[in-house]
Amino acid sequence: MLVDLHLHTTCSDGVWSVDRLLREVRDRSLELFCISDHDTLDAYPLPEDLGARAIPGLEVDTHHGGHTVHILAYGVGRKDSPLLHALAGQRQARESRMAAMLDQVRALGIDITIDEVRAQAIGSASLGRPHLARALVATGAVATVQDAFDRYLADDRGAYVALERLTSQTAIGLIHESGGVAVAAHPARLRNASDLCELVEIGLDGVEVIHPSADGARQTELLEFARQNDLLVTGGTDFHAPVPDRPIGIELPAAEIARLHEAIGSRS
Repeated sequence: MLVDLHLHTTCSDGVWSVDRLLREVRDRSLELFCISDHDTLDAYPLPEDLGARAIPGLEVDTHHGGHTVHILAYGVGRKDSPLLHALAGQRQARESRMAAMLDQVRALGIDITIDEVRAQAIGSASLGRPHLARALVATGAVATVQDAFDRYLADDRGAYVALERLTSQTAIGLIHESGGVAVAAHPARLRNASDLCELVEIGLDGVEVIHPSADGARQTELLEFARQNDLLVTGGTDFHAPVPDRPIGIELPAAEIARLHEAIGSRS
C-alpha cells in the first residue's frame, strides 16, 4: 500500500499548511496517512473525503537516557485526552527554549533575531529547531538546514538547549491512556543501541522501520527486531518540506497496516 504515516505541517515545524499537504495527499493518491505534528493535534479534524484514509496522531518529543527520543502516537484523536493535556505545558516551554538558543547562537558570533526565526514559522503554532535552522540559512550563516544542525543545533552542539520534555515512559503511558499506540520514530537516530530494547520494556508498541534515516540494511535490522519482539511496523517520509525526487508516500505491506488498525482498535 502507498502510505505515509509521518507528515508535518505548519501546525508544528513543517513548511506546508494543512490544506497544501492535503492537496498533495490527494494528488499522490495515498491510501493511508497520518499528519503527525509535534505535540499537537491542531491539523485535525480533516475534510470528510479524507477521514477514512487517515489515522489521527502526533509526534511526541520525549527524553530517555539523557537525550531526545521521538515517539509517534497513532490513534490519539481527542484534544482533551490525557496526552494532549500533558503536552500543553511542553508546547509553552518551546518559546523560552527558543530565546535561550538564540542567546547561544549569538554567543557563537552569529547575529540573528527572534523576528528572523518567526519569519520562518509563519502559521506555526510553536517555534522549533527547524525554524531556527531555516533562519540561519536565510541569513547566510550556514548553507543548509542539515548544516545548521550539524554545526550548531544537534543535541551535542554548542547552541543546543534542552527542552523540558516528558519522559518516554510517561509519554507511552499517556498514549495508551489516551487510546493510542506508541511507535518509535526514526529509530536509526537513537543515540544508544540499548535504547530501543529499553523502550520495548516500558511499553513501546512498534517501530518506524521505513524512514529516510534508515538505509536498506538498517531497515532489514529494524524489521527483524520488530519480528522478534512482536512489534508493529510503520513507515513514513517524515515530511517537513519538499525534497527533490522524494515525494510523500512509501510502500508498506497491507498486513502491517491491518495490524496497526487492529492495535488501535484494541485501545479504543
